[in-house]
Amino acid sequence: MISPQKRPPIIALSPHAWWNHWLSRQQLLSRLGEQGWPIVYSFGPVNFWERHTKPWNECPWLGRMVEQDGVLVDYPGRLAPLWPRFPAWDRWLSRQHALALKRAISKYGDCDELIVFLFHPMFQPWLEWLEPKHVVYHVFDAHNMMKNWDSDLGSYEQTIIEQADLVTTSSEGMLANLPGQGRVKGRVLNNGADSVTFMKAVGSEAPADLAKVPRPRIGYVGSLNAKMDLEMLLVVTERRPEWNWVFLGPTYFNGQDPASVLARDRWNRLVERGNVHYFGRKPREEMPAYVNNMDILTICYKIANIDQGDAESWVVHGYPTKLHEFLATGLPVVAGRQQVIVDHFSHVVQLADDADSWERAIVDGLENGGVGTPTTRQQVALENTWDSRVDKLSAWLDDMVKASKG
Repeated sequence: MISPQKRPPIIALSPHAWWNHWLSRQQLLSRLGEQGWPIVYSFGPVNFWERHTKPWNECPWLGRMVEQDGVLVDYPGRLAPLWPRFPAWDRWLSRQHALALKRAISKYGDCDELIVFLFHPMFQPWLEWLEPKHVVYHVFDAHNMMKNWDSDLGSYEQTIIEQADLVTTSSEGMLANLPGQGRVKGRVLNNGADSVTFMKAVGSEAPADLAKVPRPRIGYVGSLNAKMDLEMLLVVTERRPEWNWVFLGPTYFNGQDPASVLARDRWNRLVERGNVHYFGRKPREEMPAYVNNMDILTICYKIANIDQGDAESWVVHGYPTKLHEFLATGLPVVAGRQQVIVDHFSHVVQLADDADSWERAIVDGLENGGVGTPTTRQQVALENTWDSRVDKLSAWLDDMVKASKG
C-alpha cells in the first residue's frame, strides 16, 4: 500500500475510470504519487444508465480501493448506483461516496490539509462534503464549448474557480475560454509524453497483427469518436487504396444525436474498406512498438473553419496527448490545425485542412520525410515530457501549501 507522507493528501475526481484509456489524469497523478503525494482517485459512483459500459462491468458489486500506479484507485460498487430519476437519492449517495474517499485517504495524510483536485466541474458538489483546505482545478478540454454543457455546469465551474487555489489548463485556448477570474488565476500546464519509452522502441519488431499489414502504414492512435475528420478519411482511403490506415484505440460512436449518427455511419463505412485496419485498444505498454512501426502518424481531427462560416469547436483548443509520443518516434506527423500545433509545433508537424491537403501531406511524408527531421522531432518530444510537466505541477502545489501556512 501507499505509505504515509509529509505532503498533504489529495482526493482527485475525474469523469474517467483509472483503468480505462490512459489520459493526462493518470499521467499527472501517478507521477505525483511517485513524488510523495498521497492520492486517492475516483470517477464518482457508477451510474445506472451506464450499466452496459466497460467501467460499469469492471466495477465490483461492493466498492473497494485498489492501489495502482502509486495511487489508491476507487472501484465504486454497482450495488448502489446513481439513478438520475431520483435526485435526492443521487445527492445522498454522492455524499456517502465523498465521505468514503475521505476516510480512505485519511490513513495516509492529515485531512486538515486535504487537497481536492477536480478535473471536471461536475464534481463541484463534492467540495461541500469533503471540506478541503485547498482546491485545484485542471481543465483538460474546453468543456464549456461542448454540446453537453449546460447552465448547471457553468455555475459549478464559476464556483470552483472562485474557490480554487490553483487553476491549470492544458492549452492557452482553454485558458482564454475560462469564465471570470479563470483567465487571471489560470496557468497553462501542457500535456506531455513518456518520450524516452517511445524513443527506445525505435527499430523494434512490429507486433504480429501489424506485421501483416502491408506498407505504407498510416497510423492513428487514440479515442475514436465524432471529433475525427471521418469525411476526409473516406475520401483519402478511396483515392489511395495502396495506403493502409491502421487505427488503434477505444471507439465512442454510441450517441443518438444527428452528428453522432452521421459519425457512426461514416466510421462503419470506413472500416469496411480493405485498406483500413482497426485493431481495437491495446495495452499501453505495447503502444510504442505499434507506433514505431508505422510510416506516417496522424492526428486527424476535424477543425472548424471559421473563414468558411463554421462555428468554432472545442477541438481546436485541444492539446493531443499523442502529439509528443508520435514525435518521439522521429516519424513524419500530419495533423489538423489545432491551435497549439499551429502556434508551437508547425516546424515538426505537417498541417492539413481537407482531403486534398491531407493527401499531399502524406505523399510528402512518404517521399520526402515530412516537416522537420527525425532528430528535430525527437528533440521536441524530449523537451515536452510528463516528468517535466509534473515537476512544474508539484512545485506549484508545494508553493500553494506553503503560502497557506504563512
